[in-house]
Amino acid sequence: MNQKTFDAPGPGSWELETTHFQKPVTLYSSGVMPDQFVRGFKIGTERYGLLLSHLQPAYVHGFLYMKPMLTMVPEDAPPGPPPDGFFDQPELVARIEKGVKAIKDKIWREDLRRWDEEIKPDSIRRNGALQSVSPETLNDDELISHLIECRDNIAEMWLRHHIFTIPSVLPVGLYLGNVCGWTGVSPGEALDLLKGSSPVSTGIATKELNDLSKLLKEKNIKAEQFDTSPAKEVLQALRSMPDPIGPAVEQYLDIVGYQLTSGYDITERYALEMPELLVGNIWSELARLDVQQKEVDYDKRRLAIRYKVPAEYQAEFDVLLAEARFINRLRDERGVYNEAKAFGLARRALLEAGNRLVIKERLSKASTFLHASHEEMLALLRDENGPSEAELLEREEWYLNNTNDDAPPFLGSPPEPPPPLEALPENARLAEGAIGAAIGNIFDAPEATTETGETITGLPVSPGIYEGTARIIHSPSDFKRLRQGDVLITKNTSATFNVVLPMLGALVTDRGGQLSHAAIIAREYGIPGIVSTRNATRMVPDGARVRVDGAAGSLEVIS
Repeated sequence: MNQKTFDAPGPGSWELETTHFQKPVTLYSSGVMPDQFVRGFKIGTERYGLLLSHLQPAYVHGFLYMKPMLTMVPEDAPPGPPPDGFFDQPELVARIEKGVKAIKDKIWREDLRRWDEEIKPDSIRRNGALQSVSPETLNDDELISHLIECRDNIAEMWLRHHIFTIPSVLPVGLYLGNVCGWTGVSPGEALDLLKGSSPVSTGIATKELNDLSKLLKEKNIKAEQFDTSPAKEVLQALRSMPDPIGPAVEQYLDIVGYQLTSGYDITERYALEMPELLVGNIWSELARLDVQQKEVDYDKRRLAIRYKVPAEYQAEFDVLLAEARFINRLRDERGVYNEAKAFGLARRALLEAGNRLVIKERLSKASTFLHASHEEMLALLRDENGPSEAELLEREEWYLNNTNDDAPPFLGSPPEPPPPLEALPENARLAEGAIGAAIGNIFDAPEATTETGETITGLPVSPGIYEGTARIIHSPSDFKRLRQGDVLITKNTSATFNVVLPMLGALVTDRGGQLSHAAIIAREYGIPGIVSTRNATRMVPDGARVRVDGAAGSLEVIS
């Protein structure tokens, strides 16, 4: 890595965000995400009366760092506990009371109604309108206007994502904190009861993919018929088939084609750029039709935990579990229906713009264009002053050759543990404890993993034992190496990873907690899953045969 100084972006302790990002963030994305992230997060915390205001983001050489901010505390305040009398301020007292009422009234139910009836349909419509535009048919001025629309759409989608962050996790945190406290079960055991409550986590177009596979089976169309053909040709052949198969393929691709397959940046690829992945999913789903799916006895698992709950809290356990299951799908739906496609559509348009600059001999390759800021992109397209190709190539090289492993995990003052709940006003403890339980289980777990010989351990998030070929995935370009039944091993995942799920036998990540997207995805799809191994991507050879024990949280290299 080039030698660069990593200075704290402000007072306090700043933690590197490793659960959602693996690499530096492009100037384009870092120029649009922070303000919308903070704005949306604040809307949620204010609505639920939390003492937490937001997580303050800052980029250092492209790497995202964050620190938690209390409401009514200036961003430049020195680290340490709030001053005496802080919690007695009338505005803060009113905010805390608002939080008590929000939980009592279960206002997340109204938020989910608004999401289902207003926001999600509108997000689908907005993304669909942009998808209907073919960037290659636009003249230069029209393309610039389209790029501005795509960028504004990302901003709006990112805002919507984070407006619903608090309601999507607070009921889960209430359930998790109470149940683990009552029973002593692990967060993983408690969260196992949420399985089946977030269908979108198994894929945005699971019905369309399943319907397509049934048609292929009915027409006796098999993968073996296309063994020697490149995936791009196979996909085109399937799209060209007569009704009903061709239209069924188009319906599936219309939904997933421009979804990002990982991450939250324009450098990530959308599904149509990886025909190997799409074709692999189709054949994997076809194969699954012939496999008898084992039904899991949910009531048996629920009662096993309920019996551990003291009798006086069992009725409350029932309510908390019901509310957590009720809201759980909102967590991944926010990403799948908002920014996952918004980023993909922006990438499509930006690559078209980059290709035009290649034709004009301003750039050597279109992908270099992705490392300009939004303003620089418009300047380059208007033939105004903009960064040189050499400058963009330098940024691209930094992006391609550096990961979170190359950045300090903390900047600024040493990190301090959060204050004990007992230090907070009594009527603030329920909400703050819930959001603490949720956020604590989204991000990385403590350094508690070990290696013994050929075994690597992490947090168990989805039970089951599976043996298969390890496939180390560092970026979407590696997805083309995935084969049906592989064990995907990666640093972290986003909700968009559900695009690759039909092909997987197990999922292992270096980062993330029990409520990370990887954990949710593994549980919902019913494949063995382990997160927070810290170093599986470095310790396991690509192509090795491995055994994943999702209940024990262990990964063993067999050969």
